[in-house]
Parts: sequence; C-alpha cells; structure tokens
Amino acid sequence: MEALVEPLKPPPSNLTFASQSSPWNTIWKMLGVVVLIYIIANLSVAALYGLFLGDSELAIFSLICSLPLVLIFVYSRRPKLTHIMLASADQYGKNQHYLPKSRILFTPVPTTFSHHLIRDSPPLEFPKTSTLWILFSLTIVIAFLGMLPVFFSDNPVWFLIAVLVGIPAWLFAFSLPVHAWWGFSTKHFQIITTKSDGEKMLVSGMLSTIPAITINSLIFPLLLAAAGIEISSKVGEFLLLTISAPVGEELCKAAFVLGLYKLIDSPKRGFQIGFSVGLGFALLENLQYILISLAGGPVGFSLTAIVRGIGSIPGHAFWTGLSGVSIGWYICIKRGISPHQNQQKANWVVFDSGSGAVKNTNQSTSTFGTKVRNWLYKPQEETWKLPVSPVVGISLAIAGHSLWNGSSVLVSNVFAGTPLAVMVIANLAWTLVMIGVLFYIGKEILASVMHLP
Repeated sequence: MEALVEPLKPPPSNLTFASQSSPWNTIWKMLGVVVLIYIIANLSVAALYGLFLGDSELAIFSLICSLPLVLIFVYSRRPKLTHIMLASADQYGKNQHYLPKSRILFTPVPTTFSHHLIRDSPPLEFPKTSTLWILFSLTIVIAFLGMLPVFFSDNPVWFLIAVLVGIPAWLFAFSLPVHAWWGFSTKHFQIITTKSDGEKMLVSGMLSTIPAITINSLIFPLLLAAAGIEISSKVGEFLLLTISAPVGEELCKAAFVLGLYKLIDSPKRGFQIGFSVGLGFALLENLQYILISLAGGPVGFSLTAIVRGIGSIPGHAFWTGLSGVSIGWYICIKRGISPHQNQQKANWVVFDSGSGAVKNTNQSTSTFGTKVRNWLYKPQEETWKLPVSPVVGISLAIAGHSLWNGSSVLVSNVFAGTPLAVMVIANLAWTLVMIGVLFYIGKEILASVMHLP
C-alpha cells in the first residue's frame, strides 16, 4: 500500500506555512545565538593564533572547545519542517488517496492529492520600536543607579547589587538598540520577510565578525610589524581604525551579503539584507564593547551604550546597506531580471501550534502594510541616487566607516594634552556632530530606498 503513496513534491511557490509566533521570540533567540557565536569567534581566532605561533596545544585546545559550540549552533539553526497534505477538488481526481504510514484519505468529492515538506516560518515581527527604546532607556537608568553606590562604598551588599543589575543591563543594553533598528527598518522597507530569512540576515552579520576579527587582531598587526610599525603606537592605532577595520569589516560584511544571493530579488531587498547584516555585525561587536564598558562604572557604561545605540549600530547598518543595494543591482542585472517587475506575493497560512486551527489566510502583506513615515518621504526626483556598482557601493561603505573612526581618533589626539574635562567635552561634542551627520545621511538614504524597485 505504501508504494501507491504520491511522492513528495516541491511546495507551491506562493504558499508559506507558519505557526503562531511571538514578536519577542526572535529577540530572545538571537540573543542566545550572538553569545554563542561570540565565544566561537574568539576560540577560532585563538586557534589561528596558536597555529601562527606554532603552539599546537593552544590551537588544539581552542578547536576542541569550539566543536561542541559549533554543533549547538548548527542544531539551533536547523530548519523546522512541516508535512503538509493538500487535497483539491478536481472532477478528474479520486475519492481515495493513500497516505504515508498505511493511512487512507477519503474525500466526499473527487480530488487531486499532493503532499510537501514546508519550512515553518511566520512573518518577521517585532514589538513596537518605541517599546524597545523605552526598555533600553530604563535599562540605562536602572544600571546607572544600581552600579553607582559600589564606587563610593566597600559594602559587599552594593557589590552584589551591582552584579545583579549589571549582567541583565549588559544583555539588554547591547541587544535592544539593534533590534529596535531592525524592527524599524523591517517595517519601513515594506518587504514581506519571513522569520527564517530575517534570522539568516542577522546571523550572517554575526558570522562575518569571525574573518573581520582575524584581519584586525592577527593579519593587519603582522603587516604593520613587517613595516616596522608598532600596533600600540599612535600611528599603528590610527591605521588599524582607518584602514584595517573599515576595509576588512566592510569587505567581510559585503561577502556575507553576497552569500545570501538566493534571497536577493531586487535592489531594495539587497539594501534590506545589507542593513540587516550590518546590524548583525554590530550586535556581536556591541556585546564586547558594552561588556568592557562595565569596567568604567555607571558613567562609562551609560555613555558607551547610548553612543553605540544611536551612532555606531546604525552606522554599520547604513554603510553595509550601500554595499547591499549595489550588490542587489548587480545580481538582478546578471540574472537578466528586471528589478522593476512586481515581486510575487506569498499567501500566508498561519496555524496555531497547539490546536492546529487556521489563524489567518491569504494575507499577503501581514503586518507590513504600514505607511511610510512623513518625515522619511521625499519625491523621487529629490532623492539621492544610490550606488549601482558593487565597487562604488562597497567603497562608499569603507569611506563612511573610515571617516567615522578616523575623525574620532584625530579629535582625541588633538585634545590629548588638554585637561581631562576639556578632552571629554571635545570628544562628546564631536561624537554628537558625527551622529547628527549620520542621521542626516541615513534619512536621505531611507527616503531613496523607498523608491527602489
């Protein structure tokens, strides 16, 4: 009887199966993934460093420690598949169909039968962006108040409170701004995106940190040493921040954007993927910077979290978005696809995971039908022309990244000999200027993206 069962077929291209999902689910999942990748990334660099030094024990130990973590990562990223069986009314069909496991389906009218394995992936959804920013603000305030007393008292109770407050504050402070920008961009682009595809984009950005860290911490310092320049010198630090970091990181992020070529069906999708990959990179980088900032006390922690939340994080996203949009144009042209043609919309079929009841059907836009914000709208003739060539797009990304890093170093060096208060005020003032410029550029870019095919 099993031999009469219809073979599995590819699912219809316009059908997406999804169980009910929570808007917070992606945030918690990505929080676990980024911590896992952070440990894997550092163990990988340690293994490479051991190989370079000829320290086989360090290399082997690092690889052994990373292996179970890699397996956990692979297991966590496995696709969730569901067996879907469809019976459609057809006068030339049959009333009886053999199913897997020696089962039989009887239908009151003639039907044609097909069954498929479909990836379970609901639309990518987030809590309200305002909610995430409010939680981030509360995190900064509570962390500041919770860690402040330990710097004025030796009482172990205050130390315990600082630890209990600091750990969750670190987790929220490095992750909430990234997800706030991710949720905002997802709604702004108005492109139907599945949860699994969205997670691929963010995880790709996290993984791009592994070769980037290798370049910044191993390859470039060796090149500087070969040129007789100490990495710890002012010249070495300046070259690291203005050449190694922008070039290495933007090339690595662009490579991982290109690795998602199967998802790129338009220039706008290319920008979305580049933006998300940039956020994934920033998420892992933010984890380390916010963790280190805890040593600077409540003031250092608060300033670092705020500056990175509204400056460095969107900077990574916008620069890589420029790489992504140019890669999107390139892929569409190479495929001979007209980016201006309407993209096929999926028919969503959402099921409750417990009861199996259908929640909603044939809602092609789901929660993505939000209107473009007025302050981000511009007539097409007034918008910027975004790069079409990957060489131009990636070069602009590198230039923006280098300018951000290099100008900060120059300001710090110029005011290095001044009183501490003057130096701090100068650096904060310049940081605010850069954030203002970034917001202006970002606003123009987002207005231009909405006119992309």
